[in-house]
Amino acid sequence: MKIRKLHRITAIIFSPFFLLLAVSGSALLFRKAEVYPKATKELLVSLHTWEIIAPYIGIIGGLGLLTVIITGWIIFFKRNA
Repeated sequence: MKIRKLHRITAIIFSPFFLLLAVSGSALLFRKAEVYPKATKELLVSLHTWEIIAPYIGIIGGLGLLTVIITGWIIFFKRNA
């Protein structure tokens, strides 16, 4: 399988998870400013750390992100990949 195809497939599969992490992480930047109630903060933390679904899904998401990053570097530095 070509690197570009692996990069494209991995990015498409994992993009909803990356979006969820970006949104929940951005919202958590305001956790100490008391912008939202404690229950909302706990929900955001559990979503961001994947405790609400299953702990091993966070590991899979991390591996997906590493795959996208490494294949992106390979594509960038090796133009004919």
